[in-house]
Amino acid sequence: MESGFGVEDLFQDDSAPRIPPRRIDSRIDELRLSGCNQKIAWSKLGSIAIINAAGTGVETRHLSCSPEDGRWLLSDAYPVANVARYHEGQPLTHVTWNSHGAELAVMDRLGRVSFYTVFLAVNHLNVTRSQILDQDDDLCALVGFWWLPVERAYALYRPAARTEDRGFRYQALSFRPYGPFHPIQGKVAAIGITRGGVAKMWYQDIQGRYQEVTTELEGFSSLDDLFSHAAISWNKDNVAVLAAYTLSKQLRVYRVSINWNLQQNPPNQPPTMLPAPPTLVIKHIKVENFACPADSGTHDTARAQLSHLEIMGPTPGPPQIPNVPGVLAVFSNRTADGQSFSVISRWCLMESPSTLHPSFDQLGVRRGSVSSPTTPELELHRLDDVIIDKCVISISLVTSGTVIALGFTDGSLDLRDRYSFNPLQNSPPNKDLVMNMVQAGFSFPAGTPCVDLALSPNNAVAIRLGLSHDIELMVMQYSAGPMAEADNMEIACVALAHQHAYSCNNHLNNDDLLLVAQQYRNPVFNNTFLSEAHRALNLKMDFATESPSERLFRNPLLQRCLSLQNSLDFQGERVNKRLSGKLAWATLHLRVASVAFALTFNNPQRQAGPSGAAGSGGSNDFDLRPEALQTLLGLVRWLMDIMSLTISDLFELAKATKGRTGDLAFVRQKVIEGNSPALFLALASAPRALLRYNCRSLRGLETTAGKQLAMLQGGQVDEEQRTTFRSLKVPIESCAVKISQFERIMTDIDGTIRAAYHNVPEAERATAEKLLFVNNEIPPIFLTAVERLLNTTLPTLRNDLDVAKLFWHDVTWLGFHDDVASREYRKLNRIDAIRKVVLPKGDDKIKLRRCTRCCAVVEDIIPVKSPSYWLGSMQRMCFCGTLWMHISSPP
Repeated sequence: MESGFGVEDLFQDDSAPRIPPRRIDSRIDELRLSGCNQKIAWSKLGSIAIINAAGTGVETRHLSCSPEDGRWLLSDAYPVANVARYHEGQPLTHVTWNSHGAELAVMDRLGRVSFYTVFLAVNHLNVTRSQILDQDDDLCALVGFWWLPVERAYALYRPAARTEDRGFRYQALSFRPYGPFHPIQGKVAAIGITRGGVAKMWYQDIQGRYQEVTTELEGFSSLDDLFSHAAISWNKDNVAVLAAYTLSKQLRVYRVSINWNLQQNPPNQPPTMLPAPPTLVIKHIKVENFACPADSGTHDTARAQLSHLEIMGPTPGPPQIPNVPGVLAVFSNRTADGQSFSVISRWCLMESPSTLHPSFDQLGVRRGSVSSPTTPELELHRLDDVIIDKCVISISLVTSGTVIALGFTDGSLDLRDRYSFNPLQNSPPNKDLVMNMVQAGFSFPAGTPCVDLALSPNNAVAIRLGLSHDIELMVMQYSAGPMAEADNMEIACVALAHQHAYSCNNHLNNDDLLLVAQQYRNPVFNNTFLSEAHRALNLKMDFATESPSERLFRNPLLQRCLSLQNSLDFQGERVNKRLSGKLAWATLHLRVASVAFALTFNNPQRQAGPSGAAGSGGSNDFDLRPEALQTLLGLVRWLMDIMSLTISDLFELAKATKGRTGDLAFVRQKVIEGNSPALFLALASAPRALLRYNCRSLRGLETTAGKQLAMLQGGQVDEEQRTTFRSLKVPIESCAVKISQFERIMTDIDGTIRAAYHNVPEAERATAEKLLFVNNEIPPIFLTAVERLLNTTLPTLRNDLDVAKLFWHDVTWLGFHDDVASREYRKLNRIDAIRKVVLPKGDDKIKLRRCTRCCAVVEDIIPVKSPSYWLGSMQRMCFCGTLWMHISSPP
């Protein structure tokens, strides 16, 4: 196709019909040639893969929060190493992520595929299949590609409905996808269809290496039998459905099953190896001759050509609609005046039980199964075509396959219900029933022409690939009225919370929701959004009546809500956080310490110390290797300093509220003025439970250190162990507040609150805890605890402390105070957010990672090379639940 300017470009009449740019025409031609032609793809983990401008490499981008001002932006481009070399410079045609978003497949025009995985950092991909041995043959070009789903249940949410008390009720359903699956947990597989009719499957073996098997669909007798497009999706009974479109305009449907050749395993014990290569079994079941758009009196549909083909696997839908696969084909053409249009043709694959003809019963000799009904047959039932006066440039199935997203060449987006194919927009919004963000009043702004388009994991942001390979973000906005109005803010927050809950329960990255929310951030909006997010997830913050457990330490929903609360308040590293953000930030760090101690004390991979300490003095529950214990030094110092900060700030609060501790509104006012989380860390059950657990851990560590030092003095001296144990005791012994003193205060508060909660319904306790933690209000039920703490407990403790030592103890490095010294410290120093140590400056050997959301910084340590089990286990994701990104070392 010609490029550059033509005569029509020089003498274009503005009043004439708008002719699409040549780059768009070229792109549509590419889409008509092959079903594998996706230039840009956004993964469920948040990484965006883009084929570069030269067409021979791949680069990644992602959303990230700026540490300077807290704004969410699209990152710079990060090239994926050696892609052009692996594909020998061939033009790349398709990029696609698997269903959980960690594996990327890249293919070229000859059908050769390389695979990459996101490991540790969102902007760094490791190659997992680079040795490409496929033949250089145009018939090997891929026209369809499909990742097998992950065998994990999905969550689907019913519409959020307003209840009689004017609040909203959120209800989640669990849906387990149909197969086929890779039988080994954590391994992936994919199927591709070539132009010549060969099915290929790439699968990971037990070592994670990709292997390949192939089979032919059916032979072809002429060029008309070659495929241009193919699509695959799951179906019932662990089989897949394949739809393929030929050059002769036939739609062929196949049933695909995989024989993994597994040996019999004990019940409930998944296989751990593949004894032999699997085999693909493909059965041709249906053909639709001349599968083209139906005649239309308004559009020239006869000459419309196929650009997209999709198989829609069965998903839960309305009871009146059969839960069966569907086929969706997009054809494009232009009207007589040059206006582009698309025709959406649809078929559903209905099951119809098939029995043999009665004549077979007259046979004298037959097998017992011959006259019995066979498996249900699939029948293609055509639905009405849908004509859209725009040209479709991209199509994807979102929200677990229940919504179809259509992207158009003008840069606009259209979200439609998968079953009715009606647009999701509802004007005006129903403010008593919230189905999704679009129905609630959110919409995408007008776009600019593009050649490809991809949606974010929560469909709240789109990224466009422009005509000059430029990249543009398109962020949803609330367009149903001013956000300042209470009704609009409520419905917008309900819609965001509804989608946030969906993403949390389906392990999706939800940074795109924060990009939407940053447009409206203020204290009222933040509190409303957070309150609805807690309600949508049915998250209970009341841990006062139970001991610390997995529900607190490893609760991913709690982690996500703490991360959301911190992020809504974050406006840059040098801007003071509000109280709500400080409370969430402190609780996240307390979880880090709790997990670290839990894994150190009960390390499944622990090794005995060099002095044989593993079997002495009851210390065999500890990982006593010096290199493992040294990773706890920063955490021990941080915990002792957070105790000092808490007690010191509580003393200041007691002084400021003297004589008025019974006035909770006045107490809250003084807390807000001081902007210290100390009181809420003590009153809220989640951080208090973590503080108490960490106190017990510190006591155990202190006792073990004392015993080990005594043993080392009496026997052979291990200088490294002695130095390590002495280092651990230094921050404990130098702190003005003793562990036992702080623990007694937390225990006293805990007992007072437990007594106040006696005979109080669980729902009321949950509401009180949420008001305390999210809204930073002090409900009346905490009156006794506040008065006892400020009037009795703290004065008693003051008599037992060296107050001057406490006053002069330096806690600026913690980052919870707003004074000049604390701000200056944050400006000049970077703290490893997991190990709690100051990172050296100007050391080129130190590589760093930064969280894309909370901007926490850590040293880049490979998990398998970590000196301790706990530290290695926390390297894959930030403690706020988001991916890391690689950055350079500090200046």
